[in-house]
Amino acid sequence: MTDNGCKPPMAISAVDTGQSSRRWLGLSGNLWRLAAVTGVAQFCMSLWAWQFGIFLAGVVEKWQIGLTFSIGTFAMIVGYAVSGTVSDLIGRKHAMTFAFVPMFVGLLGLRLFPVWPLIPLEYGIVFFGWAFVIIMSRAMPADEIAQTSGENSARIFNMTLLPAFLVDGISPIIAAILLDAGYVAGDLHLLASLGALIAIVANNRIVKESLGKELMERAKAGPVITFRGLGKNFWIFTLGMLGFVFIGNLAFPYVGNLVVEDWGLSDSAYGYAWAAYSFTCVILMYNLSGLVDKNVRVALILALWSIAVILGIFAFSSGVWALVILNIAWAVPLVIWTGAENSLAVNGVSNEMKGRALGTYQFMLSTTHLFGAFFGAILWDYFGSLRTVFSIASIGGLVIVIGLTYALMSVEIIKEPRATLELNKTE
Repeated sequence: MTDNGCKPPMAISAVDTGQSSRRWLGLSGNLWRLAAVTGVAQFCMSLWAWQFGIFLAGVVEKWQIGLTFSIGTFAMIVGYAVSGTVSDLIGRKHAMTFAFVPMFVGLLGLRLFPVWPLIPLEYGIVFFGWAFVIIMSRAMPADEIAQTSGENSARIFNMTLLPAFLVDGISPIIAAILLDAGYVAGDLHLLASLGALIAIVANNRIVKESLGKELMERAKAGPVITFRGLGKNFWIFTLGMLGFVFIGNLAFPYVGNLVVEDWGLSDSAYGYAWAAYSFTCVILMYNLSGLVDKNVRVALILALWSIAVILGIFAFSSGVWALVILNIAWAVPLVIWTGAENSLAVNGVSNEMKGRALGTYQFMLSTTHLFGAFFGAILWDYFGSLRTVFSIASIGGLVIVIGLTYALMSVEIIKEPRATLELNKTE
């Protein structure tokens, strides 16, 4: 067991981000600037991704649609695998700037060259960059949390994503309006690529580096890939989550298909229900994250139980109001899950390894997501009904949470000593 309570405050090489210690809704000025850039990045994805399958159906064959999505998922997994290490070596800000370059190139390619076999390559390039954005939006808050003894970690992680959730709810509505006005999917890709350019400029101008030069040097001196350096707590948590993520992803990717095919609702109804989910996340994020910080392990366990139950309710429900209510309902456990998992993924991990920990965690879960979605499709084909698949996912999830509860309660929550900061000025 590690007893950090008896250790004196340690000096951490941090970065002077140019703001005072004052916080608003839990975030420093630099994290709010990061949150704004992350919101722009979310716009670059949410504007078009929700209807990309519909776009593909008009230009390629069905097997090519499946291959395109698989390549995108694989590219994202690769991005997760390398982004954490890259950011530990060159800094979060530079890694975030790099992320928008492949996103811009891929989105512009989808607008200018929407032909096979370029489409899956362009799509994969976009998602490779998007993986970097996801990890950096977690790594930079983790750096600041490390300087404050881990206080309010779930709230900080979640509030950094607040603009992204808000944009995720607004963007599909904007896209629908543009499409109804006569614009085409390619115009959405072009608009999103312009958003990536804006994000590059904004990130360089307003976001400050959060990782100290000393920590970057220590990261360079250490191994690029390591398993032991992430600690026992990290692996207990990560391996424990893999089973639930696999079972959940038998169903998660097919909520839209369930709603349209089994429930008989329209695409637009699902789109508006999704917006209701995103807006509910925005409303709940601050206060709910504060509750998570009181006991992060118990909060995550209750959230996973709730998600498993809601999947079962999806299997037996129907109608527009049921869809809206369920989307609003599972915003609660998903907000809890987001904050809790980020806190636990970096729990006890050394400062120079936090980016690697987040990247490794997302890499492993995304790989599990890929296999879970594949087996979910097999079950869908075998039973001929997604209601059956959702029932299986619900029952399996409830069973797995029992074992996961034991694993999570064995994770030691390590409170880092409040750091004495040695500030490094950056440009």
